[in-house]
Amino acid sequence: MDRKMTPAEEVIMQCLWESGEDLTVYEIKERLKAYYGKDYADNAVATFMKNLLKRGLVSRYKKHHSYQWHVEIDMEAYRKQELDNFKKQWYHGSGYSMFASFVETSDITKEDLQKMKELLDEYMDG
Repeated sequence: MDRKMTPAEEVIMQCLWESGEDLTVYEIKERLKAYYGKDYADNAVATFMKNLLKRGLVSRYKKHHSYQWHVEIDMEAYRKQELDNFKKQWYHGSGYSMFASFVETSDITKEDLQKMKELLDEYMDG
């Protein structure tokens, strides 16, 4: 099953994941506008949701007079899938190359680097 999402679908899924609850199209639309600066029409959000439904990424059920949309894929599982795909596509599967590129090209703070070092030390000792 194709679990790849468009950028707009990813924002919608992020909205659902971060809400922690099932939402209606109207609620999704309002959260997208308030938290993500996306001002989609109701029918556009409904179309995105139907596409996500077809791919098994969300489900829906009727509550009162409207559908509630429920996430069917874990955010961490999707992040891992996308990170693995990115690593394969851009770094030939090399975690070292991806990590080195990240450290060399980002505006990462010394505090974050120290935390990464501690994390790496923990993994090396474990």
